[in-house]
Amino acid sequence: MNSIKKMIQENIFILSKEQTKQFNEYFPHKVYKTERNISIIVALTQVVMMILFLFRKNIDFHEFRIIAYFSLYIYLFLATVLALVFYKYTYKRNMFKIYSWLRRIYCFLICMWLMGITLLDQAHGADLSVFSYLLPTMAAVLLVSPMESIVIFGSTWVLLITMLISFGNQDGQFGIIINSIFVTVLSIFISFRYYRSMAIEFCDRLTIENQYKEIKQVNHQLEDLAHVDQLTGLYNRHYLHQVIYPMFNENLKNNLHSMCLILDIDFFKQYNDNYGHLKGDECIKQITKVIREFCDRYDANAIRYGGEEFLIIKVDKNEIDALVIANELLYEINKENITRDDLEINHVTVSIGIWDDSMFKVETLETAIHYADNALYKAKAEGRNRIA
Repeated sequence: MNSIKKMIQENIFILSKEQTKQFNEYFPHKVYKTERNISIIVALTQVVMMILFLFRKNIDFHEFRIIAYFSLYIYLFLATVLALVFYKYTYKRNMFKIYSWLRRIYCFLICMWLMGITLLDQAHGADLSVFSYLLPTMAAVLLVSPMESIVIFGSTWVLLITMLISFGNQDGQFGIIINSIFVTVLSIFISFRYYRSMAIEFCDRLTIENQYKEIKQVNHQLEDLAHVDQLTGLYNRHYLHQVIYPMFNENLKNNLHSMCLILDIDFFKQYNDNYGHLKGDECIKQITKVIREFCDRYDANAIRYGGEEFLIIKVDKNEIDALVIANELLYEINKENITRDDLEINHVTVSIGIWDDSMFKVETLETAIHYADNALYKAKAEGRNRIA
């Protein structure tokens, strides 16, 4: 039972409930212009037919058949004009649910017009030619779902046959019924094939969009991985070169102020040798935590510049008191109290080198980093656990 249900879903209905909702918003964009142009042609055709009727010789508007034909042309012309107006109104305002109902109603109205023309033709000895070529044409140009096509075309056929049996010529009725059944089934099949091809195109489009989103997401993840240091979660040198350098250089002429801090863990190699690399990684992570909180507070960018070196960059329209900021950072790292007993001072310390000034004072960010690096060497030379 489930396999039969699945087969029906895949081969007849094709779209799931969620996909159907999306499809109902997609197909108006696909068919609006085509159906608008077809509706204009239909309206113009009715105008031409009315003009030809009016200019025919020996036309008698007292005759029921003439009045009926003329009335049907007026009816389809007015229905089409109204459909064009409401199509445009609902489409432009993205009222797709109402738009879909308008299309169903218009399709049914055309079928009623077709039934009227066919009945008039049959009453005067004509065949089913109008019904035979117009119903399949409607199926080929108006997008209706399989269920809608069965309801609309099927009900049209039932009404037509009922009217023909009740009021039509009894001669040749069997042939008319057989031919009309064939034309109706053919129209439903054409409509189904058109809807199915549009639904498959929509599903393919959804698949491509989803694949594109997945690829884009993976690319973002790879880009994030390329920009982020795996141990600390801070940005790395790749991010520095790809993002920070261009951002800094773009603002060089804007008279902004900048601060570069280079921070280095004192005697870190000795710490690693004494306590092991795992303990060294934990030490780096603890200092990273302090740096991250500090940078969030001051809206600065932190980069893991080397093994135990960190670069902090801040750009601001106001002057930056880098010495006060650096002292705060130094205090917070000392306050973290990462213990070690291989030095006279019994916790991990850092040295900080500062450059801060107006950005136009340096040619590039590399120059600013170079000045901060020189200051760091000075801090180390003066005894470490200090700022220069």
